[in-house]
Amino acid sequence: MARGSLGKEQVEKKIIEAFGGDYVGTVDKKIYVWANDGSERVQIAISMTCPKNPIEAGGVSAPISTDGFGLDFDNMPAAPAKADLEYTQEEKDTINDLISKLGL
Repeated sequence: MARGSLGKEQVEKKIIEAFGGDYVGTVDKKIYVWANDGSERVQIAISMTCPKNPIEAGGVSAPISTDGFGLDFDNMPAAPAKADLEYTQEEKDTINDLISKLGL
């Protein structure tokens, strides 16, 4: 039996119990439930895995990130403002010369 199989079965039972009549079914290892999406009911598919490396649980979800920004999309750093570039006349001539030679 694969690692975490019994644990996933227990969690699945709790999810089914929690959703009650909104539980639709389990297909291809995904648990389907109904949820209110404001003006309509939609189905939500829940899949579970048993992570190889558990996260530290200190009451706060720890974002997993390699860039240092985490997964907090509401507080992502803003992109730096584009600098106003001023080309010298020599640079403009070079650009125009390349455009002409390349047939662009």
